[in-house]
Amino acid sequence: MGTITRETRRESFDSVLKTLETRQAVVLKELRKCPRLTANELAVRLWNSGVIPMPERNRVHPRLNELVEAGEVAVTGKRTCSISGKKCAVYEPVDTRSIQGSLF
Repeated sequence: MGTITRETRRESFDSVLKTLETRQAVVLKELRKCPRLTANELAVRLWNSGVIPMPERNRVHPRLNELVEAGEVAVTGKRTCSISGKKCAVYEPVDTRSIQGSLF
């Protein structure tokens, strides 16, 4: 990889890094309001509330992956997505799962 490519990749990463935690927090907050959403459903909810500029799954899915890796969100199954009509992963905040689990 050339030096210019490394520099531009690093600059791009640094600019995204500044907002990464904020975007994760927005995704997690919305998922806590309405757990058991697919990435598409979450994207549409955030778009409807004016948080993201387009209702695209790719606007939230990377943040969901990061939150899963951080242990804040879990994939709890699959179901037919109300947006795409396809079987998709369902995401749920980990703290919601532990509260619901303790009730039964």
